[in-house]
Amino acid sequence: MLKQIFSISILLTASLISGLTSAASFTADAIQVRGDSVSQAKMYWHDGNVRFEYEEDGVAMAQVFDNTNNKILWLDTDNKLYLQREMPEADKLISQSKAHKNEDPCKQFVGAECLFLKKAKINGREAEKWLITLNNNGNDFHIFQWVDTRYKNIIRQENSDGSGLTVDIEEDQTMNGRPVRKMTMTAYAANGEQRQGIQWYDNELEIVIKQQYQSDVVDELKNIKIQEIDASLFIVPESYRLFDDAIKTAQQTE
Repeated sequence: MLKQIFSISILLTASLISGLTSAASFTADAIQVRGDSVSQAKMYWHDGNVRFEYEEDGVAMAQVFDNTNNKILWLDTDNKLYLQREMPEADKLISQSKAHKNEDPCKQFVGAECLFLKKAKINGREAEKWLITLNNNGNDFHIFQWVDTRYKNIIRQENSDGSGLTVDIEEDQTMNGRPVRKMTMTAYAANGEQRQGIQWYDNELEIVIKQQYQSDVVDELKNIKIQEIDASLFIVPESYRLFDDAIKTAQQTE
């Protein structure tokens, strides 16, 4: 039972759901590929909250990101048990309108200082240049970011340690029957080593509906259906028992 709750191989990476700040209520099939391993879950998005339903070792499970209360829930829907934990800072979603998305780059970092520098052009695209300063063990760590004016996505980043990121945006693309923009990202380390990844942003929902790193690391949302979602999917049903309490009860009766 404990393994079934904590061994959650199906959950999409945080970067895939990090764009879910202004999307409408919808359902989708969430696919995760790691080499020869392919996992799938049903995903529900509603009012800043996300639910994944999947099967773990033959047991029906659900995981809920409750951004209203900053909680993560694990639900064993077969045995009607649940666990609840505080949501880590990195998993929290900040609800904001599309027009103000990433207006302040400091929202990405805890305790950062941000300074708007100037308007600029990167690869023919209008951008805003920002300086972000972080505390790194008592020393300042500087990040320069160029944010696309239209989409509010980062299109270039330079870090004070010599690492960075560049992003190329291709518009008027289609993915899974939905209009998207394709973003090819190249990250480079201080030693010159580079890695490339691709994300496809849904133009209507303003979320990543597919991302691919290397040829065999893929996260994807398919069969997206915009519809009303029952808010009760994101809370613990009254009939469920706390997993820790159930273990104590079982031990006392042995």
